[in-house]
Amino acid sequence: MAWRRLYITVEGQTERKFADEVLQPHLAQYSLDVRTRVVLTNRKLGKRGGILDFARIRDDLGRLMREDGNGDALFTTMVDLYALPDEFPGWGEARTKAAPTERVAVLEAAFQAEMGDRRFLPYIQLHEFEALLYCDLSQLQRRIPNSDGAITALSQEVAGLRPEEINEGATTAPSKRIIRHLPIYEKTKVRIGAPAAAAIGLPALRAQCPHFDGWVRKLEGLGQPLAV
Repeated sequence: MAWRRLYITVEGQTERKFADEVLQPHLAQYSLDVRTRVVLTNRKLGKRGGILDFARIRDDLGRLMREDGNGDALFTTMVDLYALPDEFPGWGEARTKAAPTERVAVLEAAFQAEMGDRRFLPYIQLHEFEALLYCDLSQLQRRIPNSDGAITALSQEVAGLRPEEINEGATTAPSKRIIRHLPIYEKTKVRIGAPAAAAIGLPALRAQCPHFDGWVRKLEGLGQPLAV
């Protein structure tokens, strides 16, 4: 089987760094040529980053799919459920679901239907990228000086919750909790967040984050393992 191009459209630079450093080498083992990109939010100014409204990510993905219309091209996303725009397709039904995993499944299915391209496999992170860091908060501790007490308090705050269960409240979303205990993270998330997640390692991330693991498994299934 020939190599296939896999375009991963991400929400920001932290996700891009993570995709480049963690997902790209892993998926290369499945004959997938990963090409990461940050969503274009202002075409005129060339501005990228953030899902300000659904039309912008829809139009950005649509242009990309038209530019590479070949059947061997594949497309996916890595965007946060937290602060997802209200006009995102499927929100009406998703809000009737009690479990976050059910809500995100509805949104992903609606997103795929809206794009109308079978080469597209959307992924929405529960509830944002920083959830992955809760798989091993010691990796943040190693990168932020004098953070022992803050990490202990943060660990106690989320005790009993799986990383993907940490909710999307304005003050209780994964990143908001980190920033409350470690304000420096807000301005250093690209430099600290992505390397911390990479250091945790893909096996640990997948073991503790079932929705994330399901996405990676689906991506693996799009390719073919390289012969050893």
